[in-house]
Amino acid sequence: SHMVWRCGTNIKLSAKEYAVVEYMVRNPNTVLPRAMIYEHVWREISFGKFTNIVNVYFNYLRIKIDKPYPIKLFHTVRGQGYILREG
Repeated sequence: SHMVWRCGTNIKLSAKEYAVVEYMVRNPNTVLPRAMIYEHVWREISFGKFTNIVNVYFNYLRIKIDKPYPIKLFHTVRGQGYILREG
């Protein structure tokens, strides 16, 4: 059904959004490089340096999952990738 819950609220996600969240949840508190996320979710090895699809999907997730709440879960580690952690 590609849904997650936060604070009792059901959040519907697309298949790719859900795949990103699932990968992040399976690797909490771990910085995941964009290329690793891309390879896992899109199942392609050729991550072009101009591909910003991972950034776009994290923006979607921040709007859907983080924006309504004061505590943010998705964080950018500049020059390294993304991490799922509280605060």
